[in-house]
Amino acid sequence: MTTLREALTAPETKPAVVADLATLIDSEISGLGGLTGIAIKTAFAAAKKKNPDIVSRVASGYVGTLGDALQPLWERFQAGGGGDFGAFLVANQAEAEKAIMTAVDAAAPSGGQARAMYDKFKPQAAKIMVGALPRLGALLQKHAG
Repeated sequence: MTTLREALTAPETKPAVVADLATLIDSEISGLGGLTGIAIKTAFAAAKKKNPDIVSRVASGYVGTLGDALQPLWERFQAGGGGDFGAFLVANQAEAEKAIMTAVDAAAPSGGQARAMYDKFKPQAAKIMVGALPRLGALLQKHAG
């Protein structure tokens, strides 16, 4: 049986997964509101101005770790007959959030401005991810089958 990591990082699927994941990240950040949302969008825009492909690079480096982190949930989802992986992630929100944040931590920059930005906004990242669970699940299911 193919693991979620293998399915998402296979040479024939990874470029599309990375593109879709980058689009999801952009969409989630652009949809943020409030003062915190403005701060995150401003920091994000500055990072993209300095390095225009940062979202794709982060997504590319993160996709395998994300697959590993969500593997136990993916296995339970498949064993239960499948359906909608996004809905499954929402139904298992606490476990999904913990797995995703573990993957994000593992893929986070180790130093410099990017790390400082990550540390500053990490608490909000969990909230953003919870809101994105249905779309993230659909994206992963689309590419992993």
